[in-house]
Amino acid sequence: MVERLLICGAVEGELAGLFNLLENGRPETVGRRRTFTGRLSGIRTRLLLTGPGVLNTVQALTAVIEKRRPGMILMVGCAGGFDRSGLAVGDIGIATEEIDAHLGIEGETADALPGPLPFPVLTASGTEIYGRYPLHWRTKEAKRCLNRWFQKDAIRVKAGPFITVSTVTSSDQRAHRLFDAFAPVMENMEGAGAAHVAALYDIPFLEIRCAGNRVGNRDRAAWDLSTAFERCAGSVLALTDLFQDPPAPCRQHR
Repeated sequence: MVERLLICGAVEGELAGLFNLLENGRPETVGRRRTFTGRLSGIRTRLLLTGPGVLNTVQALTAVIEKRRPGMILMVGCAGGFDRSGLAVGDIGIATEEIDAHLGIEGETADALPGPLPFPVLTASGTEIYGRYPLHWRTKEAKRCLNRWFQKDAIRVKAGPFITVSTVTSSDQRAHRLFDAFAPVMENMEGAGAAHVAALYDIPFLEIRCAGNRVGNRDRAAWDLSTAFERCAGSVLALTDLFQDPPAPCRQHR
């Protein structure tokens, strides 16, 4: 039977709020990765723990897709929010583009960002992709649903580019350089890998993240991963109406 929805997260906390909501949930190991199948709001769903980073994400998603192709992929998780995007810790970001910020040609100086490659890394649906993956599947509808869901909590929801990095940014100087180059709303470590696999297999892909920290100088005391994890689950519940066939109107959080 076709699984309508594949929800993936890098670490257990990002999916923890969904495990108990999965009706008739059962564990299954696929490609040596932990997955859980069942129904979420009546939708046949698989939860997938990919592990952190691009390599883990690509391997885990590929293994699951080759076993049972989903109708769509939803990636959720925590991320760093860029101050200049207007997002604060606890706010929500929706990816309109995933940018592989570490892919490219070495710059002229040691601290320069890589320049674009002269050849595509992937051709999907006739479009050549050079490390920037456009994500347009219902992003406007997702933003509307999340705004409605979180409106009582004064949580900001913003759609915009995400960047995927292999090295977490830990200085304000680097954060400003990244923002000048890409104008991203969030930094993460998995999204470009998931976007690549989704494009390769021609599967609709949506990525929603909650800021657990700001991008820049590291201040662990200011991080709030527990809130980010909680809002990951809330975001999925807010969006389940979009995944119905046909889509239902967005609901308001009770």
